Amino acid sequence: MTRWGWIVLVGMLLISCRRAEPTPALTASEILARAAAAMARMRSAHFVLERTGAPDYLDAAHTMMLRRVEGDVVYPDGLQGVARIFTLGVITEIRLIRLRDRTWIALAGVERWEELTPDRGVVIDPRVFFDSERGVPALMARAALQVAGQEKFEGRLAYRLQGELESGPLEEWSVGLISGWLQVEMWVDAETFRIRRVRLVERESDPQDPTVWVLTLSDFDRPLEIRPPGGE
Repeated sequence: MTRWGWIVLVGMLLISCRRAEPTPALTASEILARAAAAMARMRSAHFVLERTGAPDYLDAAHTMMLRRVEGDVVYPDGLQGVARIFTLGVITEIRLIRLRDRTWIALAGVERWEELTPDRGVVIDPRVFFDSERGVPALMARAALQVAGQEKFEGRLAYRLQGELESGPLEEWSVGLISGWLQVEMWVDAETFRIRRVRLVERESDPQDPTVWVLTLSDFDRPLEIRPPGGE
């Protein structure tokens, strides 16, 4: 090999061994802004909403407690899922469909659907996932959170943010179930910037048995269509 060939080879080795420039660290506000933009492009997602802690009731008679809702949301106003309700010591599962301002419910395993009128009760408003001003992504983007580090979330690298937030629109969306100041933890995918999980602890709840809400999102942008029961 010629002298110039050796010089080129050594130069290439030096370049290959040079330490890569570190990626500039993102601030919490930058992560939140990217997360809000990524979630604004979301057209569907699977969700699991779980509640633990001291009892809180859905009815005036104090007989029904919400424990879990799992289902799918479709932009802009469709939701289908199964709610797990604890009633007088018995766990009851209720299927639900919501489209725009209409809601239908049915007991799990029963094909008889009935429309749920506002005076009888409400279910999760799907706009909580999409609303650009008052939905979860927009609300989190305005929260005073800090970056707590990076960690694996279901096999993918995610930013973990934490801080505090006033319930605001979440109190309306949850019919008063989520209220007051909340301690927040949030996991944001480090590549797609989609929100994967939000954990809310009601600061004013019983410290011995705090009220905790956990929302987990997955299966983004699957082709889904939600229809009224019976194909109305």
